[in-house]
Amino acid sequence: MLRDLPALGRVSALLLAAGLATTLLAGPALATAQPPGLSDFRTGDGAYFTTVGGDLVDPYFVNKAFIVLLQARVDVRAELDGWLAWLLPRQRADGGFDRYCRAGDRDWTACRKADADDSTAATTIELLYLALRNGLLSDRVKSEMPAVVRGSETMLARLKNPETGIYQVFADTPTYYLMDNVEVYTALVASGRTKAADALASAIRHQFDQGRSWQPAFPRFEHQSFYPHVLARTFLWVPGVFTTRAEAGSDMASWMAQYGDRWRRRTDDHFAWGLVAWNLHQLAPIEAACWRHSVRPYSSAIGWTVLDAAVDVALQHSGIGVECPR
Repeated sequence: MLRDLPALGRVSALLLAAGLATTLLAGPALATAQPPGLSDFRTGDGAYFTTVGGDLVDPYFVNKAFIVLLQARVDVRAELDGWLAWLLPRQRADGGFDRYCRAGDRDWTACRKADADDSTAATTIELLYLALRNGLLSDRVKSEMPAVVRGSETMLARLKNPETGIYQVFADTPTYYLMDNVEVYTALVASGRTKAADALASAIRHQFDQGRSWQPAFPRFEHQSFYPHVLARTFLWVPGVFTTRAEAGSDMASWMAQYGDRWRRRTDDHFAWGLVAWNLHQLAPIEAACWRHSVRPYSSAIGWTVLDAAVDVALQHSGIGVECPR
C-alpha cells in the first residue's frame, strides 16, 4: 500500500489541475426533493423494474445495481436474496438471461432478448462471487450457484473471439463493446481467474486503445454520441485496466475537463448516468457529490434507473453528500 503513495499524489495533482477536489465540503445536507429510491422500483416478488412505473425487468441493470451496493457494503442481504431467488431459475439453457415483462397480475414473460449477452453473463458471475465473499448467499443460492456460474461461463466462452481475446455481444452478432469487455474483466477478477483477467486487460488495451482515443465499439459507429463514445471511457477507471492508478486518474481528469459539465447537466441526453459517479468517486469524491446535487430536486425529465438509485444509495453510504461548490 505504501508504494502507491507517490502515484496517488500525482493523481491528486492531476485531478486538482482539472478543477477537481479530493475532499468533501462540510455542511448540512441540502433540503431538496429526492429522486426515486430502490423501493420505488420493486415489483413485489423480488425483482426490480428498470425504470419507475415501467414494466420491464432487465437483469443486467439489477445485477449492476446490487454489485455497486455490495461494493459500498450496504446491507442488502434480504433484497439480494429476493432478487437471486427471482433471477436464477430464469437462466436459459444456453446460460443467458432474457428481459422480462408483466402486464397486470399475469406471469412474467421473456418479452425481449438481453440487451447484451456478454455483460449480462459477466454481471451475474461478478454479483454471485461478491455476495459469496461477503457471506450474503443463502444456503439455497449457494447450492444453485455452481450451475448458474457454469452456465454463464459457457455463454462467455461462446462469445470470446479466440484471435483477439475480446468478447462479442451475441453469438450471432460480431459486435464488440469496450464497456462489456471491461465488465467481463471485473467478473474474471471477482471469480479469482487472475491470469484470464490479466490477459483480457491486455487484449482490451490492444484492441480498443487507438493511441489518442479509445474506440468504444467494433464495427465503428458512424456517428458519435455520449453513449457509447463518451461513456465508454469511464468504465476504464476500474482497477487493473490501466497499468497504474495514476494513469487512470490522469484519464479521469482529462475526461472530466472535457465532458464533466455535459454529463452533470445532461446536455447530450436526459439520462443521469450515475455509474460515472460511482466509477470516479474514490479519486474525485467531490465530483460524485456534484452528481448527487445535479439530480436534486428530482424531475421526471431525468432518465433515472434502478442503477442510478443504487449508486445514489451507495455514495451516501460511502460518506458522500450532495454539496457541490459550483
